[in-house]
Amino acid sequence: MLRLGFGCGDLHSGVAHAACARLVETALDSGIRYFDVARLYGDGSAETVLGSVLPRVRDRVIIASKAGILPYSMLRWHTRFSRKVAKAARMAGPLARALVPAPSSTVGFGAFRLSELDRSVGRSLKALRTDYLDILLLHECSVADAGRHEVLDFLVRLRTQGKIRRFGIATHFPETIEILNDVPRIAPIVQFASDALNRNASRLPVSRLDLVVTHSSIKYALPRLVDHLTADPAAATRWSERTGFAADDRSKIAGLLLADAVAENASGVVLFSTSRPERIAEAATTSPLDIARSAALRDELARMPRDAAAVL
Repeated sequence: MLRLGFGCGDLHSGVAHAACARLVETALDSGIRYFDVARLYGDGSAETVLGSVLPRVRDRVIIASKAGILPYSMLRWHTRFSRKVAKAARMAGPLARALVPAPSSTVGFGAFRLSELDRSVGRSLKALRTDYLDILLLHECSVADAGRHEVLDFLVRLRTQGKIRRFGIATHFPETIEILNDVPRIAPIVQFASDALNRNASRLPVSRLDLVVTHSSIKYALPRLVDHLTADPAAATRWSERTGFAADDRSKIAGLLLADAVAENASGVVLFSTSRPERIAEAATTSPLDIARSAALRDELARMPRDAAAVL
């Protein structure tokens, strides 16, 4: 089932390891074989969760991980120390908070130096207990990051060494378009957000790509659509008559949005994530989007205020 992939952004090791491992097991049992993770996720521990489950089925799954954002645990010690000092100093009172700047993000964005990329991939392979990644994506890269010749050379070298099989980018949609226009060689695989309110998958330029991966088909569209339907009795009646779903049935509406995303990204992979095993089974058995419900969804979305769509 390569059309659906399981997003592992919420997996954590430690006390939650067993519960998170059950999610991965449930995904496998449901037929899902594509797993999307990153060095960043779970402060570096999401890959450890996958590494406790997937090695026994390694030749039957696709593991896509990312490099370019370092988790807190991988930041240099002096960076972590300075942040702890700043946080402690600001607790002294209003004057201290006025004098001491707030510590910056607890993750390291833009970590695209070759030493950082090499270290990140090495940590990923170790945590995942595998010799190779099926896909390595540059995480939230800009066109400047992707355009550096040494970055492309590094990725090609990893592929030659057998440490990765394919590579690409996972960034915001505007940056995706820029990179495809300026440095397409580094992006045979692209990953970005796309949903029923922002049909980014349909806005890709005509070009040959090895794989298109989309995510966030439910996260923003679901609450906005449910709010619209439940706030307007006429909309609720219309929706129920045309789809057969109640206006407040979030599970059914989420399934419809997921099916819509699969139809939109017809030859790619659509990621979803959840912390509830039963939701995984529901997603894996999502029915193809039929014409009537597709029309109902599009018509109702067109009736929503323009500002209801969050830009992805």
